[in-house]
Amino acid sequence: MLLFTSDLDRTLIYSKRMMANFPALTPSVEAERKEGEVMSLMTEATTRLLHQVQEQTLFVPVTTRAFHQYERIHLIKELCPAFAITSNGGTILENGCPNEEWTKTLRKRIEDSSIPDADMLQRFDVMKSDTWLQRSFYVDELFYVYHVDLTILRQDEVQAIIQEFDVLGWYVLLQERKLYFLPKVLTKEAAIAYLKEHCSYDMHVAAGDSIMDYGMLAMADIGYTPAHGDLKDKQPQVLGNTIYSTYSGEAFTQSLLEDVLRLVAKQPTV
Repeated sequence: MLLFTSDLDRTLIYSKRMMANFPALTPSVEAERKEGEVMSLMTEATTRLLHQVQEQTLFVPVTTRAFHQYERIHLIKELCPAFAITSNGGTILENGCPNEEWTKTLRKRIEDSSIPDADMLQRFDVMKSDTWLQRSFYVDELFYVYHVDLTILRQDEVQAIIQEFDVLGWYVLLQERKLYFLPKVLTKEAAIAYLKEHCSYDMHVAAGDSIMDYGMLAMADIGYTPAHGDLKDKQPQVLGNTIYSTYSGEAFTQSLLEDVLRLVAKQPTV
């Protein structure tokens, strides 16, 4: 059995803006709606391929999205994956229900390795500024996301915040206009490592576009990352197990899924 763990946004599904930036060769298919509005898409070709991948592998969607945001992606939910990982590794869904053992294990790790939320927020309150802070979100009672004004927030301010919380067990990351505050132990790869202890597989293939996918790709037998992603630009070092694709957008997704199916075909039969 091949284990395929894949990020969702900008790896399997795309916003309308991304679709416009990287036009697809086949018609688009709605993947997600929010309050009646189409939020993300795939194509007819990649949807067919993903159904084949789901049938032939242990496919695990992995996302930084909150649980309720993942639930909106009906195209993925309709596949009924046995496992899914949301909240950047904070929740492991098993047949659609949270794995309580993982939840308890993770909460204990967070408690043991980082200062409490209240202390983190108090320290950040001293450093933040209403001039560049726009909105804030508390994701599944696990981590924080702040929307910031990049025309005002200076790079030296970001670095000061990163350094302040690094020694306190919190990972701070600026991605586009989102400033993430996550307990260091809250990672996609930690949830996948737990999952790998509880399922059978012969090969692990992983795909993702961002630096938050780096650990997941590093632990896989084979990794894939698209040309449009930021992982290749922000990675600590080049991953020898990872294919740095020259494709972007849906062309990458199609190439990825076709490669996964080729790898499945090479797997020994019992």
